[in-house]
Formats: sequence, structure tokens, C-alpha cells
Amino acid sequence: MKTDLRKATGFFLTCFLIFCTAQYASCGKSGGETPAPTPPPEPGNGTKNYYISSSMGSDSNDGLSEKSPWRSLKKINSGQYNPGDSILLRSGDIWSEAVTFTSKFRGSETDPIVISSYGTGNRPKITHPAKDIRVLMLINNADCLTVSNLDFGPFYQYGLRFDITDGKEHGHITVENVHVHDMKLAGIFFKAQDTPGYRNVAVRRCTGNNVEMMLAVGGCKEVHISDCEATECLYGGFSIMSVEGGEMSGCKVFRNGTGDYPNGACGIYLGSTKDFTVRNCEVAFQKRYGTNPDAEALDFECNNVNVTVADCYFHDNDGCAIMFYDNRRGLVNKACVVENCRFENNGRNWHDPRGFEIHFTKINNNNDGIIRNNTFSLRPDLGFLTTVDPSVTVTGNKTADGEPLSIAPPLDGQPKLLNGGFEAPAVQNHSRIPAGASWTFRGGGIARNGSDFGAPAAPQGTQVLFLQGVSNVSQCVTFAGGTYKLCFRLAYRNRGEATEQGLTVLIDNVQQGGEILPGPMFDEYESVPFTVEAGARLIELRSSREGDKTIFVDDVRIVPVE
Repeated sequence: MKTDLRKATGFFLTCFLIFCTAQYASCGKSGGETPAPTPPPEPGNGTKNYYISSSMGSDSNDGLSEKSPWRSLKKINSGQYNPGDSILLRSGDIWSEAVTFTSKFRGSETDPIVISSYGTGNRPKITHPAKDIRVLMLINNADCLTVSNLDFGPFYQYGLRFDITDGKEHGHITVENVHVHDMKLAGIFFKAQDTPGYRNVAVRRCTGNNVEMMLAVGGCKEVHISDCEATECLYGGFSIMSVEGGEMSGCKVFRNGTGDYPNGACGIYLGSTKDFTVRNCEVAFQKRYGTNPDAEALDFECNNVNVTVADCYFHDNDGCAIMFYDNRRGLVNKACVVENCRFENNGRNWHDPRGFEIHFTKINNNNDGIIRNNTFSLRPDLGFLTTVDPSVTVTGNKTADGEPLSIAPPLDGQPKLLNGGFEAPAVQNHSRIPAGASWTFRGGGIARNGSDFGAPAAPQGTQVLFLQGVSNVSQCVTFAGGTYKLCFRLAYRNRGEATEQGLTVLIDNVQQGGEILPGPMFDEYESVPFTVEAGARLIELRSSREGDKTIFVDDVRIVPVE
């Protein structure tokens, strides 16, 4: 169902494909009511302040005082700037202007060049109505530059973007207290394709809403993102791609995924990133649009190495909290850690993946990883972790009540399912998504002999599993390496339906064989043989047909194949 690099959107140009478009909104929460909190720097030791006012300025002025400001942003290109110089836009003014600066800003680590605001009132606003202009403010080949206290939007494409066009490494860029809003593409974007990239990037206390994403970073080293907030973005809040080194901390990512991205959206996207930490962030209420998949809080897309997610709070997202994804090109995640995080009430509107707080699409897509010391508040229809390969350490995880969580009981002789006859919990008639059944239910339930569902008498005990419409149950079992099959007894609900309900079997999220169609009375059936490595494996029974169609299942067993 998912394609390679499925979350690819316009924010990485030729690195990604544009899968879809989002409706451009010309209004929204601008954030412009926030006054500029930082006074302009005082010039000294030969440095200069340059002032710009769209309401009071003229490009024939010298721009060196608040009384003689320039008027246009393009006038900045006429100046030559030294370390410590500041270019200051008048608070409360608005520029309907797009501008590009190439190799214009070369400050020093101790004395960066500053683009910021002066005066009191709303942040200076930069906007433009044209749809064919690519970027509002494009800055190429900058070094030791700080951009702060500005408002970008509405606009149709990118807001504040940093590129490299001379094939050299550049760095020490800080973006601080910038608000981006109402754009089809990324609000703040660092792009370094086929170049050494930017080094030492800091993004602090920035906010964004109704943009594709608040911040996208590609091909940079030592990236530090702190105390930022992304809300109601079309795709997600943050995209961290091909980054080496750094940390994201203290950020809030709320109610994103408002656009139609057929391959899924997420709050925080991580791809081909190395030696990076996401710490003390809150990601909540990500949305799943229509029938699209995902809507998870955080996505380890592929090829992430030594990335740690720690001390975060993931809650009330439509999809799972964290997904480890393998893009089927052999680009798997390695040595990634999820620790000391809190998980609560995710999977509110799941589609694919479904059923778990932490979801692995394949068993080997976080080799040598660690899932430890996390706390889960689990609904009856939600498991804490899908199957992982034996190289992943899973330890110290617990429920909110302090009960320890494990993937599966240890192997004791032959692998076996718990409650394969669905005799627990005992029900009076039938119970949908029952707790305490050893299985995790996503739809379906348990029915007793003589229940309203009209199942034939249970061939084992007095209760059976029912799966109605498209629903499923799953359970993790510890296996010795080898070949096995599932045996079970099946019947469909006989109400004169034109099409019976069927069953499919999945092992570690991979379907084994085709649809099994039973008769109206219980009979013995089996899956195709499957071969597994030693360790915990995810067993899933899934009904295969939509609508008011029901299949009954009883006496599920794991049988070794010689």
C-alpha cells in the first residue's frame, strides 16, 4: 500500500516527488499580534544598523537611522554588510515583496549579521499574492547570520528559505522568534542538495500554522531546534531529512495533518538522519485526512542511525505514536532508541498502520535498537509494540499503573497462543473488544453459545471469536526459528448472504497465503506454512470483507511443520 519515500512532498524538490497539492488559504492565524520582544542591537565598533520601513521610508534615503529608513526589501541588495551589522524592519509594517539575497551575508561567529525588527508593535510582515514566485525570502550562501522577529505569510509557496548555490559549506545560521503561516509549502526551509550543506543551524522559539510544515531541514549538520510550536499544518510540523548531529527539544506539535496527503502525514518526520535526539517534545492530535494512512506522531521513515527519542509525550493522535518504516530499498533504521516517553490514547482514527502505539512495518527495520522505560496508557484495542527482531532490546516498559509490559511470554517448549479458544473473558451473550482476552481486538469480539450473533455451537468450550466487517485480532508469540502453520476452526454467519466472510492470516504484518472462505458450519482449516526467525512474532487474524458479514473462529493452534 505504501510507496518508497511515501511522505515525499514538495519540500525537498528533486530529493522528493510532489504527491499531492493542498488548498492554499489566504488567511489564518498570522501570529502578527505578537510584539517584537527583542530590541535592535546597538551599533558599535564600526558596525552599522540599517533601517527599513514600508510606511515611512524611501530608497533614496541612506537607511542609517530610524528617521531616514529605506523603503523596499530589495534595497538591501545595494548594501555591503560587515560582521555585526544589522538590517532592521519597522515593527507593524507590511511588505508585499519577494526578495533573494545571494552571498550577501558573511558575519562572524562572534559578530553575526542580523536581520530583525525595530520599534514596537506587530512583527514586520512579509507577504505576496503571486502564485508563480517560489520563495518569499531566499537567502543563499550565508554565514553567521541571525534572522529574528519577522512574520512570513500569507504566500503560496516557501516562506523563509536557505539554499547553497556555490558548492561550499556554510553555517552558523540562527532563526529566532519567526512566525510562518498560510503557505502551501514549508514555512522555514533549509535545503542543501548535492552540496556540503549548512553546519550549525539553530531554530528557536519559532511558530507556524497552516503551512505545509513549519520547518523542513535537509542535508545539514549540527541542527538544534528548540521551543518551537507547529499547529494545524497541512502535512506535519517538522521534517528532519539527511541531518547529521543535533537535537530537537521543547517543541509542541499539535493538530497537524490537515491537508490531503494520500501517502500519509505525521507530526515529526525523520529520514536518513544520524546522531540526532528528539527530547522533551509533545506531539498530539495529528489528523488523518479521509482514507489516507498514518497520522502518527513521529515517523522513523528509513535509514535513520543512532537517533534517540526521549522524555516525549505522544497522545491523542489519529494514527500510532511512533512508526518505524522500511521503504523496501534496504534502507532500514539502525540503533534508534525510544526511552522514557509517555504514550496515551493514540490510534483515535487509525487506518494503516493500526493497533499499536509503536509500529514496526517489518521486523528488521530498527536493527540493534532499544525500546525502554516507556509508560503506556493502553485501551483494550491497543497494543504497545508490534514485532521487533531479536537485535532490538525491549525492557522496562510499563502501563500507567506500573504493570510491566512485555511483547510475549518466554518460549516454553513449543510456541503457543494464549486463549486460543476464546474462553476468557466469560461473556453472558457477546462482548465487543473485550479486555483480558490475551488478544488485542480491533473490532470484533467474543460470543457465547446461543448469542445474538447466531454462531454454531463452539467446537471447543462455549465461546468463539467473531470478526465482523473488516476487523482483526492479534497476539505476539515467542517462537523458536522454524516453519509453522496456524490451524483453526471456522464458520461464517449463515443469513442467506450472497457473499460469505473470509479470513486472512498475517505474520509480522505480512499476509500468508490468500483468503480462507469457510462454510456455514465449523470445520477445520489451516494457513499456508510460514517460516520465522527465533523471537517474538506477531500473529494476526483479519476478516477480509467489508459490510455486515461475520466469521466465527475457534480453537486456534500453532503447529510445527516438519
